[in-house]
Amino acid sequence: MTTRIRFAATVLLAGLLGALNASPAHASVVTETVQGRYVRIVSSADWSAAAAMTEGMSVRWDLTVSADAPDAGFVRVSVSASGSAPLAIDVRTCAEPWRGGGCPSGERTLRADWAVPRGGRPVEIEAMPADAVAHLRLDVRVGDEAERGASTQISVHADGFGDAVQVGPGPEHALPATGGGVPVPFIVVGGVLVSAAVVILLVAARRRRDGGER
Repeated sequence: MTTRIRFAATVLLAGLLGALNASPAHASVVTETVQGRYVRIVSSADWSAAAAMTEGMSVRWDLTVSADAPDAGFVRVSVSASGSAPLAIDVRTCAEPWRGGGCPSGERTLRADWAVPRGGRPVEIEAMPADAVAHLRLDVRVGDEAERGASTQISVHADGFGDAVQVGPGPEHALPATGGGVPVPFIVVGGVLVSAAVVILLVAARRRRDGGER
């Protein structure tokens, strides 16, 4: 009987280790379209991964900006941020859709290692002809001086012909989240498994003391 109890305790402890070492399921990329009267933004990013960023990590954010303009003119593309976590961004643009990690026709860099101002005011990064389509790629990462628990909201804006649209991750995915900890569900499950294993081992010890191995 004691051997069985020891085996059960071993299984429970193995389950605990597996729970603590397991990684959360990788969230899929979220694609969102924001359409104004004339201006349109299509945004694609893995916001769950972005919210869990820690120093040294980066998240890719692809955006396609276009316009169905009534006249010739320009659409201004801007970035705004507000919060306590410093963010650094590389901004590149391609004349056609990105293919994997590259631009077939040659990319153009708009910003490199840019520390985004966090005053909430949009900062223009591109003025594109209204009849063009901008394929933007932002690589967003946490700044070197980010404090644990700090977060920042970031948005991309497109303005033209009296029309203005913007897109961002939403308040539930502020960048970055605390990161670096063991997920709460794993802590709860781990606590239950540890308690069960300890009880089983104590029962085994008592059996040995009272009646010896059986």
